[in-house]
Amino acid sequence: MEKQMMTEKLCKEEQSTDESAILHLKHLGRDSWDRPVYMDDEGVIWKDVEPRAGMKACLCTSVGNEFDGEPDTGMEYFKKYQGVSVAFIPVRDVW
Repeated sequence: MEKQMMTEKLCKEEQSTDESAILHLKHLGRDSWDRPVYMDDEGVIWKDVEPRAGMKACLCTSVGNEFDGEPDTGMEYFKKYQGVSVAFIPVRDVW
């Protein structure tokens, strides 16, 4: 019985690649500090504060949700975004 429950759990985890597990970030341009700026489907502005090629994106919200606002809270501090995949549209802007 326990083995069957574990198998069902693993199958459900494999199927958890629905649209809600993907955060779509649309590229808006670069701010006055040359940081790439994105907006998600809910209208939240995100900045990549380490946009170097070959490195993982370091995404932060923007103070006041403004295009030229200072980077604020890192994505990793929001429970809502833990385990979420990020899709950059059209692509991730890197230096």
